[in-house]
Amino acid sequence: MEALNKLARYLQNLNQKQFQRHILLFLGSVALVAASVTYFIYQKKYDLAMHIKQLQTLTERSFKMIANNRKMIKDEVRFKEILDKNKDFTMKGFFEQFYREQNITPETGWDARAETVNERFDEITLPASFKGQTTEKLVKILDTLDKKEIVYIKELKIRNEGGQKIGFDIMLATKKYKSMLD
Repeated sequence: MEALNKLARYLQNLNQKQFQRHILLFLGSVALVAASVTYFIYQKKYDLAMHIKQLQTLTERSFKMIANNRKMIKDEVRFKEILDKNKDFTMKGFFEQFYREQNITPETGWDARAETVNERFDEITLPASFKGQTTEKLVKILDTLDKKEIVYIKELKIRNEGGQKIGFDIMLATKKYKSMLD
């Protein structure tokens, strides 16, 4: 209270010009503090809005990842069921039977290879090349392979050999379930 009394006496002893200068200085200080507080609030609001947008983007990504994971788990379960039904399946045996049934002869050098996909599955691939085929024959082969759930086409390269003939390189693949004892 004593400080307020001192301030009042000080202001009463000032002439009008000095009093106006002090009032303007006080109002300028108040305006500066108000502007600083407003800017601080605006900046915080902007930062929070950007943070919310980032969280929203990350949330959307998370939902997509969860959906993809669920799809992969569902596909994995489906594929495990297919593998369980075909326990004696081998890629090499399948391919030998397939090219005999389709009446086509692969170029030499084809053989099945295993590659690790994850802790549950290995991928068995079999690359093969065929020459002197027709587009119609390739379509028939692809249609037949599409009907086989256990085998899928990983890669296909087609080249023109002149005339009505084509050659193609195909990589067939399947998955092999690893037993938990490995």
